[in-house]
Amino acid sequence: MGLAADIAEVVQTLQDQVLQHVSQEAVLDADIDIDYAEMSEKTLAQELSVQPDSDDVIRDQTRLVNEALGVLSNLLCQISEELERSRKPEEYVRLYEAELKRYNSSRTARNAKKNYDKWRDNECYGEPSPDDLEGYRMCKLLRMFEKKVFEDKVSKNQRPRRYPNEIDFGQIDDEHPLKKTAYKHYFALRKMVDFKDGYLVIDPVHVGQHFYVSRKDPNAKVNRTNFLKYMHKIHLAQEEHRRIVAAQAEAANSPKEEQVELNYFAPEKNLKKLMSEEWFGMVVTDDKKYTKKWTDSFIEDLMASEWRDHIASDWAIKEKRLTLKCMIIGVLKDAGVLRGSYNSIARLLDMDDENPATLAKYMGLGKKQGFSEWISDYMNS
Repeated sequence: MGLAADIAEVVQTLQDQVLQHVSQEAVLDADIDIDYAEMSEKTLAQELSVQPDSDDVIRDQTRLVNEALGVLSNLLCQISEELERSRKPEEYVRLYEAELKRYNSSRTARNAKKNYDKWRDNECYGEPSPDDLEGYRMCKLLRMFEKKVFEDKVSKNQRPRRYPNEIDFGQIDDEHPLKKTAYKHYFALRKMVDFKDGYLVIDPVHVGQHFYVSRKDPNAKVNRTNFLKYMHKIHLAQEEHRRIVAAQAEAANSPKEEQVELNYFAPEKNLKKLMSEEWFGMVVTDDKKYTKKWTDSFIEDLMASEWRDHIASDWAIKEKRLTLKCMIIGVLKDAGVLRGSYNSIARLLDMDDENPATLAKYMGLGKKQGFSEWISDYMNS
């Protein structure tokens, strides 16, 4: 009687906590440590036999136990069938969304965002270009592939399709281990991710289905996390790329403002004054060569160059003046006129009580400006 009661309790628990759940959702961990079909067969093998000399009570109780085992076996078989059934797209979407929610609340997601911001600020001085962002995307794709997120799919794809107009894997260095196989990994990725208007966009149905079908693969959970992490970083870069492209398009399509007469005298005067301050003499590499006469002549030539309108336009916007000064100082440092790091030079400057770290950041932006090449040529001429 106790055995029959225990079996009935197990049946009820499996009914409520397993069968009902897997019949409505795609569940990742329901059968990680158990084969329900095999367990169903083993359960039937546990049926009790009745001894010839058993009394009627024992016979009845044995029958009840065997009936309970039959119910349990049938339930286990139902669970197995539910786990293998074809699922609706919305079930896969809910599975993907649940995994994404789990990832977004994890430390891994916070670190991914922190590392992206660090790359953006330190490697791109806070202003990544579209080329920078496309390079970052390529880098994160290769890192995902190196983690063997799609290893099983890659090994089974005998004739993977190439996508030459999407991601150019021909840019990879010849010595890179994925030089010859990156397109195979990308083919596996493209089964779950669309390429729309130049951007990789997750297909929740296909990703959810992949997560479910591969749930028993070795390192399945690690692979899911790596997929979500690198797609998160790629999403951050692509969103920034979208904003830059949209801003450029808006600027190109906006009505041209009436040409304002530019003031060339003010930037020339103030830049000459900047180069004559005490800090310049403290960091100049050759005080016999780079004298006040030289700096005055340099500024005059710069303001007579093809960049005069660009500089005067920036100077006309009060908020851009500090950045402009720092960028020119940064380019002079890069050209060898000034010695030391951006940070060490910034600590000597006294500009609007601005933080030296911010001034150093502005100096680094100089190498991205068009007049950087002009100054470099000027120094070499």
